[in-house]
Amino acid sequence: MNAAELADILAKHAVWLAGTGGSRADLRGANLCGANLYGANLYGANLYGANLRGANLRGANLGGANLGGADLRGADLRGADLCDADLYGANLCDADLYGTVLDPDAAPNGEADEFTRDGECVIGYRTRQAGHIDKYRDGRFYSADWFSIADTECHPGLYLWPTLKDAIGFSGEVPMIRVRTRPECIHKAGTKYRCQWFEVLGDAKEQQT
Repeated sequence: MNAAELADILAKHAVWLAGTGGSRADLRGANLCGANLYGANLYGANLYGANLRGANLRGANLGGANLGGADLRGADLRGADLCDADLYGANLCDADLYGTVLDPDAAPNGEADEFTRDGECVIGYRTRQAGHIDKYRDGRFYSADWFSIADTECHPGLYLWPTLKDAIGFSGEVPMIRVRTRPECIHKAGTKYRCQWFEVLGDAKEQQT
């Protein structure tokens, strides 16, 4: 996509955001490798599967944007708004995430009062299987590839529930595991909890009998 085409799409998107016509930016699968989108307002834009490798997205508004499957390797996202953005399957390897909700140095809110304490750790529950992994195995530690401190309920992180009843109520009758993490590594967003890492202790039902 050339600069003129991109500028036209962004102009129409700005009109759409203002509610006076225009059209939502549809950049699905677009080749935006190395594009300069500094401070661009891409709120709600469709960037599914877009090639944004090495793009300058510093300070861009990507709130509510669909970035599912997008290639963001090496992109500059410093200070970008990623709240409510769909990041499922996005490749963020080597991206500069400073000042975003995915900043590795940003601290979770630590809202873990509903979890049972285990010394300096807390106990949580979740499904043994996950979309990106065959199954979590007993005795192993797992860390989130990316972790978000956004208030968005569905954002990067390892999800867990404070009680087995909550876990079953959300996921139904599927294999459940008992996990351990530290309270300061937990982030509550809406009604959901996610953490930066956990250790798998074993099958939840067996350990509850």
